[in-house]
Amino acid sequence: MAVAFITTDYNGKFPYVIPGGCAYYRCLLPMTVAGVKGRMGLPAWDGNQGFGVKETHDTGIFGFSTVVLKLIMNRWTPKQIKLAQALGQRIIVDVDDYHEALTPANAAYDATDPEKNKIANREFYQQVIEAADIVTVSTPFLHEIYSQQRDHVYMIRNGVSTRQFERRKHTSQKPVFGWAGATNYRNNDLEQLREWLPDFLEEHDLYFHHAGHQDNAPSFAEVTGIVTSRVMTSPLTHINDYASGFKFDVGIVPLNDIPFNHAKSNIKGLEYMAAGIPFIASDLPEYRVLHEAGVGMLSMTADEWRESATILLDYKTRKRTAAAGWATVNKDWSIEARAKEWNDVLKRI
Repeated sequence: MAVAFITTDYNGKFPYVIPGGCAYYRCLLPMTVAGVKGRMGLPAWDGNQGFGVKETHDTGIFGFSTVVLKLIMNRWTPKQIKLAQALGQRIIVDVDDYHEALTPANAAYDATDPEKNKIANREFYQQVIEAADIVTVSTPFLHEIYSQQRDHVYMIRNGVSTRQFERRKHTSQKPVFGWAGATNYRNNDLEQLREWLPDFLEEHDLYFHHAGHQDNAPSFAEVTGIVTSRVMTSPLTHINDYASGFKFDVGIVPLNDIPFNHAKSNIKGLEYMAAGIPFIASDLPEYRVLHEAGVGMLSMTADEWRESATILLDYKTRKRTAAAGWATVNKDWSIEARAKEWNDVLKRI
């Protein structure tokens, strides 16, 4: 069986393109472990062969029996799906964000707004989801949402490749706290840190590292109120160099208690722990699942965040929790642990 993983979530200029984070976790990694003959790339289309993978500017590779569409939301895609199905292709649409719950603070809100983007938007995306033979999702929240709308919805949680990350060595030196991500793709999540983090860093004479700085986005210091002299940064990088930015000892995952974040997976926590970095996350469903497995600490109020951060000032605690958490993630939350689930769905008729 030949499977095409088709997405527009790429960085760079064709043909020198690198998968974005969504395409990496929901296409490239699954393709490498699922035990199928797969090809991943930008979309190509032929009226007689259906969906294919772009090979050059003018040609594509075709002949796929199963097609996985990731973040494809063009106005012509629903019609293409029906034509492809008539040609015998089975269409799977993967969903790992709840676009209908985006807030205006998130750059993706305007980018997928039907009033501002007439070519590719979340209304067309909903039609794509409805037209698919199968929908795969990454969280129970998304499974519940889409199972109410249609049949054949399957949940496959995210998994990480621990080989991608170099494990952090914990010492008795003062820890650096950190966060990885783009500030302009948040839903006012980082602002909650203003209530405790600036004072905490000052009180303990600590520094913060932001992995993902962009000159055209608000700085982490600006959003959180931390004095700039205490914030170190590394630039937003492509996924193949992403792990190099994890230059900190304690990670944080602040998330507002809103539907969009309830739909989110715990991938950032998995990344931190794959790098041997203990973390504190907002007490939301997917991070509760990790916490109950012994991975990560949970906090909601400023006092709880401060208390958790204080506990992780002790390097023996960091070292112990990092070792135990890494072992759990490597065993139960790796992409290899998800291989059978992906294989089952990709071969499902």
